[in-house]
Amino acid sequence: MKRTAITNTVTYIEPDSMSNFKSCAGVVVSGSARIFLDVNMSKADTLTLLRSEPPDMAFISHYHLDHVIWGKLVLEHTDAELFIPEGEEAYLGSLDELVQKTAGSYGLIPEWTDFIANVIGFQGLSGFSTYMPEDRVSAGHDTIQCIPSPGHSPSHTSFYFPEEKILFTGDMGIDRFGPWYGWADCDLRELVASALRLRALDVSVLLTSHGGILTSDIEKAWDNGLRKIIEREQHIEDRLHKGKTRAEIIEQGIFFRNKSEVMEPMRSFLYMWDSYMLDQHMTVLKEGGLRQFFPEFKTVIYTEKRK
Repeated sequence: MKRTAITNTVTYIEPDSMSNFKSCAGVVVSGSARIFLDVNMSKADTLTLLRSEPPDMAFISHYHLDHVIWGKLVLEHTDAELFIPEGEEAYLGSLDELVQKTAGSYGLIPEWTDFIANVIGFQGLSGFSTYMPEDRVSAGHDTIQCIPSPGHSPSHTSFYFPEEKILFTGDMGIDRFGPWYGWADCDLRELVASALRLRALDVSVLLTSHGGILTSDIEKAWDNGLRKIIEREQHIEDRLHKGKTRAEIIEQGIFFRNKSEVMEPMRSFLYMWDSYMLDQHMTVLKEGGLRQFFPEFKTVIYTEKRK
């Protein structure tokens, strides 16, 4: 677990590993109240942190597994109030609900259930509170604004510190892989709109779930993520024009490459996620493509060299 002081009261915390969808980076605010944002480290590190620096409030940005496992530990080992974004309560109430709302429509219920229960360790949550879009939380000198940034998930939320000009993006794809939208409840157009809104904020320090800290070239980082999306769209459109089938496009990869080389059950999950991501692009392409809705994309040049 790595800690980086951003200000006297704001600390960015990164896990030792983000493999296997078990963890993400998060933020600790130590003001008049101690507030945790997405502090989902390894189980051992999370417990150590909760016991040594017990929070007063803990916020989860969205329901995806690498952001929620720590919620159970908060409820069991602290007196903190746990908050999740309004609209995602049903995902977190039970294992069965989560499975049905994610892999259910793809037909991988047994495999996904076993993976998230026995490998990831998800357990349903109860006794949590919800926060609303644009809610503000005060911790002394620090004010945290909950910025709705849907698309990656229905109620995905980013956290903005207006006085310090710090933005904790959550899972917006500001990393080398780019934005991910691999469930049926993702919304590609909403994701792009959210990224453009966040890009317009006055930000000096960008904290991300999986891409570290940025203090320069922040707009460029947003543009790189958006460019990955438009390149994927163009790649799909090119393949369709060349007569490639849906299966061939998925095999080549939308987000994940070389899927056939991965062992089961992860191989099936990767195909599932790329299938959902293709669906997202196909929906937008049928309506004219991303440039139809976002004039900003008309200046994005397609540079990817995929054969």
